[in-house]
Amino acid sequence: MRRSFSVPLAGLLLALAAGPALAQPPTTPVPGPRDPNQPPASSPNGPQPLAHAVGDAGTGLTVVRLGPQAVPTNTILPGLGELLPKQSVTELGLGLASAQVNTEAFLATERVVTQANPFGFAVAGRAPQTPGTLVQTAIPDNPQPTTGGLPIPETPLAKLGVLNGSVHARWDEKVGPCISPLATAKTSLAGLQVLSALPAEVPLAPKTGLISIPDTFEASSNVRLVDLPGSKNKAVESTSAMRAVSIELLGGVKIDVVTPPTLTATATGDEKTSKITYTAPVLKVSHNGKELGTLDAAHPVLDVPLLLDVVVLKLQIAGLNEKKAAFTGNGFSGFQLGATARMLDVQLLPTDKLKLPNLPTALAQISLGEQIVRAAAPQGGVVCGSSQPPQTQAPQEPGGAAAPPKKAPPLAHTNAAYQSVPLFWTGAGLLLAGVVLVAALPVRRRPSV
Repeated sequence: MRRSFSVPLAGLLLALAAGPALAQPPTTPVPGPRDPNQPPASSPNGPQPLAHAVGDAGTGLTVVRLGPQAVPTNTILPGLGELLPKQSVTELGLGLASAQVNTEAFLATERVVTQANPFGFAVAGRAPQTPGTLVQTAIPDNPQPTTGGLPIPETPLAKLGVLNGSVHARWDEKVGPCISPLATAKTSLAGLQVLSALPAEVPLAPKTGLISIPDTFEASSNVRLVDLPGSKNKAVESTSAMRAVSIELLGGVKIDVVTPPTLTATATGDEKTSKITYTAPVLKVSHNGKELGTLDAAHPVLDVPLLLDVVVLKLQIAGLNEKKAAFTGNGFSGFQLGATARMLDVQLLPTDKLKLPNLPTALAQISLGEQIVRAAAPQGGVVCGSSQPPQTQAPQEPGGAAAPPKKAPPLAHTNAAYQSVPLFWTGAGLLLAGVVLVAALPVRRRPSV
């Protein structure tokens, strides 16, 4: 009885084992999209913006530099560091606001980036990323801005009372950057004291600090598209603006801000119509109630002696630096321009009168209202519109039936597919032969005890 069931059982096992091999399709199918009209993954999906624009604006409320222009600039190219200006030993920035628009960014989430940083620092030109930053990016669009209080850094170089920030990044799915507002970042502070602990070499002990700002001090950075005169296209406009009331320095020096500075770069794509617009600040300086002078574009420098001409504060409205150039790129070609400016530079113990080589320009330098703007636009301006992606199938005629989707061509058999079938049948035959041999052998009976 046991022998009679051996061969049928072996055949059943052989059939069950052969089932998956027989059910294997002759080719490996290529998975297709669920919708036959869906474009491939490498093609853009939906209307695509036609606009090409690049612009950024940055504003810093306060930048403290210890040992300015004392450290050589390190570069990866040999000999290039000697051509670049020297950097500060240590830099600390408070209340930084930046807005950036770049339609050519590789990542879609970096088309528009707005940031409000409570502080940032650099040592010999190396600046790590600081925490506590308000950030908003687009794509996707952000209908509402992000606002809130920024963490107040604890540093011996400066003390803060209140620090707030606001960021807003927008993007339209059809027309891209042709939306208002586009990129805006703001920071505001109050109760600022800079260098409240001066070194022992300075024979002054102020109760507040080298610089104190009791009132609100605001900085804003904005990038937008504006109308281009005589054309339906747009121009790229980057703006950095400041708002301040008064600034108090050690020794009873007070600076009233009559006119705050505003720096704007407008790129139209043409060198003749692209421009830099700068509203220079107007500052009135007084010492213990006595007016010392006015800082403006015509009188940019004023020295204020505090102690027998030993301790001197050098006040200076930093000059405007501009750069313009035409460019040709993969995305678009046009014209770009940029500029930097500072509302006020305060130098403690300037070294220009010592006539000694290899000295920093001052023991410390504090810049209030540091501004930078850049803008680039294609030739003819920014085109606001959208384009449809290329169709993957021929358009359907009116009233006609839709053509069936084309099937993917069959793939060739792989080498493993050719070798697995004969190998399987060879093994199955050997297994069947072994079962038959085992079933044909006589059964050995155990001797009875």
